[in-house]
Amino acid sequence: MDRKNNRIFATAVLLAASAWLSVADAGACLGAGPARRCAPDAAPVSAAKAPAPTAASAPGADVRVAPIHTTPDGQSYGRWAAQWWQWVLGVPATSNPLADTDGSHCAERQVGDVWFLAGALAGAGSVVRTCTVPARKALFFPLINNFMGAFLSDPPEQRTDAFMRAAAACKDPVTIEAWIDDKAINKPTGYFTGAKGSPSPLFNVQLPPGNLFGLDETVVPELVFSPSAEEGYYLFVQELAAGNHRIRWLATGCTEGNVQDITYYLKVQ
Repeated sequence: MDRKNNRIFATAVLLAASAWLSVADAGACLGAGPARRCAPDAAPVSAAKAPAPTAASAPGADVRVAPIHTTPDGQSYGRWAAQWWQWVLGVPATSNPLADTDGSHCAERQVGDVWFLAGALAGAGSVVRTCTVPARKALFFPLINNFMGAFLSDPPEQRTDAFMRAAAACKDPVTIEAWIDDKAINKPTGYFTGAKGSPSPLFNVQLPPGNLFGLDETVVPELVFSPSAEEGYYLFVQELAAGNHRIRWLATGCTEGNVQDITYYLKVQ
């Protein structure tokens, strides 16, 4: 496989994610062809049926969700999205939250006052996770997204701002539904990290050994994607009260064949 094609394979990530690989965020699949490995479908719980929508306010006006053009916890949505990708791609494949089928790895590399949730890899089907979240933590997670990362060895014309943003752009129409404790989030497509929302900056990603892509330094110099770009739809949820909560989202689009069907049962304590 030549380096150019390998880069495309390694970075058309979704996961929450995208159509090639297994990571937008948001997810996608690790590998292609005979080597393709997708996370197994999660055993559906009662969440297979979406909750009935209830009345909700305009985008950003929900008491629990930060408006898209604000800077919750000191950062824009776009910067949180970049940080989310650095987090999720920095976790080895064996414990990566994108490949987590039950919530066992929801605490991986969680630091600070904002707790990240993950989507799922392509082909995962309906994923249901149970997770304990410390009290007084805000939540940030992708509803559906796309990612592109360049190798340090790529030609200069493939590492420009314009090239990277075009490669990472959500090109397909999206449909998104999301609920917090069965309360529908109105117009979740308004929480966008593209040019019409809160654009993310270009950023770098340090891959670990044993990463989701199965790549090493013979393919990715220094195991670094630089620059990297992303685009997608995310929610920043203010800290939830102590107790049990359910967060659910259904999303399609952004990239071809991208589907996210995620339910989290959270215990905040």
